[in-house]
Amino acid sequence: MRLNTVNDGEAFGRPWLVEAPDILDLVAPERAKLTGTLAAWLDALRLPAKLLVCSRRDLAAPVSTGAGGTGFAAELQSELEAAFGPGSVGRPVFRRQVFLSIAGGDCREEHRLAGDPPIMASASFQPVRQPPALAEGPWRELPSALLAGGRWMVSLWLERLPGVELEPGWLWILVGLGCEFDLLLEIWPRSEGEADRSLQRRMRGLRARQLVAGGRGDVDDPGVEAAMDSASQLRRVLATSQGRLFDLAVSVTVAAGTARGAGELAAELGSRTAQLRGRLVRAWCDQAPARMRTALRSGRGHSRTRVVHTAELASCWPWLDGWNGRVSGAARIGSHLRTGAPVWLALFDQGSLPNANLGVVAASGSGKSYLGGLLGLEAIRLGVRTVVIDPENEHRRWCEAAGGQYLEIGGSLATSFNLLEMAEPAAAPSAVAELFSLLWGPLSPAEIGCVTEAVTGTLHEAGDQPAVISDCLPRLRRTEVGESLAGRLLPWLDGPAGALFNHPGRGPTVGTVAGVGLRDLPAAWVPAATLLISHWLWSWIRTEPGPKQAIVDEAGLLADNAPLQRLMAHLARRIRKYQGSLLLLTQSAGDLLGSAAGEVMAVNSATMLLGNQHPAAAQRLQRAFLLDDAQRGWLEGASRGEFLLLMGSTRSPVRVEAPPLYHRLLTTAAPG
Repeated sequence: MRLNTVNDGEAFGRPWLVEAPDILDLVAPERAKLTGTLAAWLDALRLPAKLLVCSRRDLAAPVSTGAGGTGFAAELQSELEAAFGPGSVGRPVFRRQVFLSIAGGDCREEHRLAGDPPIMASASFQPVRQPPALAEGPWRELPSALLAGGRWMVSLWLERLPGVELEPGWLWILVGLGCEFDLLLEIWPRSEGEADRSLQRRMRGLRARQLVAGGRGDVDDPGVEAAMDSASQLRRVLATSQGRLFDLAVSVTVAAGTARGAGELAAELGSRTAQLRGRLVRAWCDQAPARMRTALRSGRGHSRTRVVHTAELASCWPWLDGWNGRVSGAARIGSHLRTGAPVWLALFDQGSLPNANLGVVAASGSGKSYLGGLLGLEAIRLGVRTVVIDPENEHRRWCEAAGGQYLEIGGSLATSFNLLEMAEPAAAPSAVAELFSLLWGPLSPAEIGCVTEAVTGTLHEAGDQPAVISDCLPRLRRTEVGESLAGRLLPWLDGPAGALFNHPGRGPTVGTVAGVGLRDLPAAWVPAATLLISHWLWSWIRTEPGPKQAIVDEAGLLADNAPLQRLMAHLARRIRKYQGSLLLLTQSAGDLLGSAAGEVMAVNSATMLLGNQHPAAAQRLQRAFLLDDAQRGWLEGASRGEFLLLMGSTRSPVRVEAPPLYHRLLTTAAPG
């Protein structure tokens, strides 16, 4: 098929930096919505336009700073800056920004860009003087390359469009190359009459070639047949008003430090395009004009173009890197698996998230507790006080390194959880009645009444002085029902049990972090102990000023405990009112989706991280969180430390990464 050429003599206006969602990270309905809005804008476009994708190595990656902390928090800040900040050594990170320029700098077009609604949903526009330079300095042109500012650049034309059906985001196969480049999409709208006449001429020429070949007895040319089908499809698009026709030219310039390196990058681009049955060729003897075009500096020369309709052009969605560099007040958890961009979680950003809650669901061995510890250390760096409920005692090392308390329930305690001090006075009688029912079984209505009367009287008599459970014994023994209760209560008032259930104390204070380990707790004590911890945690959330975070690891091990389950659901709904964040880590999707309380927690978690899943669990999560088949399959094959980040309509694959100090604290067992 003959290639069209367009001499672009138009003067283009100032470029706009356009930020839009990474379409490959979205749920399917949002992907369709975005391509639909782009198609609508293309159908309304009357002037030539250029879309430039600039990939640049990020040499000064920002690092979110804490709240001016000292001591351990400052040490964490220094460690993070050394590992990921400006000048750090590691694999390179490339940012891909998209710039748009309209022919003539038409003020009406510019107004439409910045107006409301914008041309594309969720897009933002910012005028700039010019895109970032790929190379600076005098140029020296060779037939196959260009030397500028000590860098070698090779430009290529797209000679044949991909020959397979393409989904929006297919351009990633080119944009995803890990190097510095400029990729330019040049768009020339065709009027309906011009497009129809051009297609008629094209089809007449193709039919003539078919007739000549048939007269000679030649076998049909597959290329001619394919061209005829393509032209017929384009005419149907016009006839049915399903879109418009455009001339599209695609050019790309790659840069490297050596001529060989630039050549290898060009060969890689050619190979990637060939995978889609397209063809990308070097701009032989046209390196300078081609580079001028990709730099948006000139309209000289000719571009190789193809005729495409609206839907085909809209599939060339170029916004394929969602990182905008804004990380203020955010926790760094790793990098994007596809783009390599750093991933930051700003859980307390009320402008973008309805709440600061986070749910983590991943099978055993997926790095779930490691991730929880990383988020805890990042909270300390950012000045967010943190409590960790730790059934397996896995977080003791980093909690103690941060200067926090770590209480192993079941051992000797530095402080106790006295229910009569922690519960609100009006709620104390019912809380004590629930504690008794968890210690030895359900209470009868008469027993509940007896407990309520004893607790109310004891608190009234104690006044401002702390009271404990044993102080209720005299009042319980006034009745036959109460005497029976007192007898069953006695074994829990002395020894190790008494240290937990019958000793003054309002739980640990939280300077930076406090951990509560439950591994050595006798199984019979677990329900009652979780009730005490729940009341302490809720009291701390309500009374502690400033931002705060509660991490519940292995929530599935505690899921059968009604007190903690109720508290988690309560916190999920209300913790936002107290500047709090609830982080739930569990192995099973059923822990979140298998009960009413779990569903409350899932619904009220604005952010989710899903790790490796068994196929049945992956299907359950797919239904619950609108994952497509590819995302569900990704969960089934995810490696340790790989998670799918869910925020709103985004679904981003993430690799968890931590600086060396963090890693040592999270992987080294605590002494003893």
